[in-house]
Amino acid sequence: MAAAVNRQLGQLRAALDGLPENVPDGWPDRVTLEALMTFLVSLSEGAGGTFQDYVLAVAHRKKVSDYVRRTSQSSIHLADGFAILAESMDLLTEIRSAFHAADEERIHSLLGEAERQAEAAAAETDFHFFTLAVRAWARLVLGCLTMEKDQILRGYTELEEARAAMRKSSLPVGDKMLGLADPGEMAIRRAFLTGDATALPARELPPADAPAGRLRTAANLLGMRYHLTEDPADLDAAITTLERLREHIRQGRAPFRAAAHLASLASHYHVRWHRGRSRSDADAATGTANEALAILASDVLIQDGVEHRLMAAREGASLAVQAALWEGEHGSVDDLVAALELGRAMVLRAAATSRAVPDLLEERGRPELAAAWRRSGAVDSGELPAELPSTLRRQALEALGYRERGGLFSTPTPCELANGVGEAGADALIYLVPGLKGDAPGMVLALGPEIGFGGGSLSILSHEESAPLERYLDAANARSPGDADGERAWEEALSDLCDWAYEVFVPILAGLAEHLPGDAADRRTPRVVLVPCGRLGIVPWHAARFPEGAPYEYLCQALVISYAASGGEFLRTVKRAPRDPVSAPAMVADPGLSLTYAELEVMELRDTYYPGARLYGEFTGLPPGSVPAGTPDELLALLAQDHSMVHLATHGMAGTRPTESALYLAPDAPDASDEGTGLLTVTRLLDRPRPAEQDDPPDGPLIVLSACDHDEALTLTTAFVAGGARDVVGSRWTTQDSASMLLMAVFHHHLRAGLGPVDALRAAQLWMLDPGRKDPGRLGERLRGDIGRPDLRRPAIWAAFIHQGHPGRGEETV
Repeated sequence: MAAAVNRQLGQLRAALDGLPENVPDGWPDRVTLEALMTFLVSLSEGAGGTFQDYVLAVAHRKKVSDYVRRTSQSSIHLADGFAILAESMDLLTEIRSAFHAADEERIHSLLGEAERQAEAAAAETDFHFFTLAVRAWARLVLGCLTMEKDQILRGYTELEEARAAMRKSSLPVGDKMLGLADPGEMAIRRAFLTGDATALPARELPPADAPAGRLRTAANLLGMRYHLTEDPADLDAAITTLERLREHIRQGRAPFRAAAHLASLASHYHVRWHRGRSRSDADAATGTANEALAILASDVLIQDGVEHRLMAAREGASLAVQAALWEGEHGSVDDLVAALELGRAMVLRAAATSRAVPDLLEERGRPELAAAWRRSGAVDSGELPAELPSTLRRQALEALGYRERGGLFSTPTPCELANGVGEAGADALIYLVPGLKGDAPGMVLALGPEIGFGGGSLSILSHEESAPLERYLDAANARSPGDADGERAWEEALSDLCDWAYEVFVPILAGLAEHLPGDAADRRTPRVVLVPCGRLGIVPWHAARFPEGAPYEYLCQALVISYAASGGEFLRTVKRAPRDPVSAPAMVADPGLSLTYAELEVMELRDTYYPGARLYGEFTGLPPGSVPAGTPDELLALLAQDHSMVHLATHGMAGTRPTESALYLAPDAPDASDEGTGLLTVTRLLDRPRPAEQDDPPDGPLIVLSACDHDEALTLTTAFVAGGARDVVGSRWTTQDSASMLLMAVFHHHLRAGLGPVDALRAAQLWMLDPGRKDPGRLGERLRGDIGRPDLRRPAIWAAFIHQGHPGRGEETV
């Protein structure tokens, strides 16, 4: 399909370029040709295109609707209905964009607009059916996002109403042109949602030579049938149909949602394995899941920019977890790690992989593709192209053999990870994997040079036994500044979460005690790197609370704990040498002066530990304009230099989407009215241009985020690590300013005393837990007054901060 679209785009582009300045009567004019080209570009999704293609189509969508509106003023047949068509087309574009962004609130609003349009259009007009169809599509999209069966069923009813209205129209439009399912397909979909199998039509298996579109539809329906009937014949038929579709995918003839269809095939194989315990079905399930992940990774890579990559990777994390859990059942550690690593780092590594593609193409003897890749980038939305923007990227991936295992999307092996743990001076890298549904258990996997590879299923990580985590997530979402009741509920939920986290770690601690060499009494404190997956990424594992009478109170007293977004990201930090924090430090205070202690914190740290630090931000005690304002551009320029340590005492936020997480900095322009001008987002951090050789630098700085709020794999912390930092200290939740200031001062005290960042942070947290704490030395008068505060022992205060990066050897100094 992509080749056909490109062929027609090329012909239309040539016709457009060949138009004379004064177009004679009867010739197709510029607006007509541009409208046709925009329509073709909008078909790119079905041809395996990118969101970049779609954005280009959206940028030109008014050319289509304006052309239709202009035609409504003509004397041609049915012209009076073209204005209705134009409005509906614009609305449909808005609905698709909101769906891609998973913006439920926006779709709610658009559904209301679609309902008004459907009511306003006269029933006797030939285009009334189209307004009814747009209303139905809006409702179905909303139902799919919210998982509301009633909305979806009502959407199906409205589609039937659109079909009935279409039958009355004089327009030559068929069901397929309108995207309407036939009655038999609709009956299966309704039965699937209602659970009523009595009205199911007979099983229908498409012929072996059926086109990809028919195979896709048939496979979906057969899967729904099996869900209702549990008839092995229906399951076998679904697998057969999806295998035929797989051949289309492998030959490049069915790129549309290819990864999702292969994931469905993997799931069907796993279900059949549960029925018959056939080893061939187990191997087919895991192999197909890994193939789906590789295709999804390619779909992510061909996108332009982090935002589009995240949209493409939306299903990647859950698919990777599911594949890993299957691998755990079937005993393949190599494939288990490969699945987790590919899913965890899909977006983080795509930018670096994209920058490396030209060199890889040249190594494979494709200099013309390498040059074209280097020239590619943001598409000029003012110019419609002669081919889909995604074409070049697809060609490059095919040339690099992206389907080959260990090729473009290579992942570290268990042996490489274990060796990296030893090289870093740590003892274990530990993956924590949640169960996905009901009582299905989660899993733990630990790797290290002394312990080897070990792990197994953990029922406490099932969704059913994770109630404290679910309560904490609810409390965190309800928490807001100034809400005392909400704050109290959040802290109570955090306390319960810490108790639950200990129960998770009981078998892990037992395994470490058993397999680490030497006598436990003589052994140094074990050093571990945690890779928590999915919703487990929000848990402060270092604050797992031991029961009364245990030798420790919290897990950070028993272990030295660092975190990583993935094993691959961990390995990259291991190769980075540290920089002396005092060699080129920089400090940023809240430019908005809304963070009460930001200026005090920065000045205290500079005067005590970093007298030569470069300052950014707003300072009431310094002459106006004496230091840079601290804009996103200034910070990005700072990150491009050989700075040694950057301490950011600024507000941060976790966005509704990971890429929206941001630091609040000074506006790029003093008179800027756009609220986004002062935000340094994850997107901007990862998308900033830099040479490919800077993706894995030989050394890296320490970044300290003292007032941010984040969780999970794609955060400000992980973005800084992916951008070249060796160590990042950040927070899991908003902290009390004065307590944060005290902890930061003690952290920097230990850092300057020679401890590595992870040990300095742990020392500061243990100091906060010590009821007999004393001034470690050099604390200012303002801070010394807080030393005796009893509330410093509350996890809400001391446990907010985590370390990502190099786990250090303990004895390491700078």
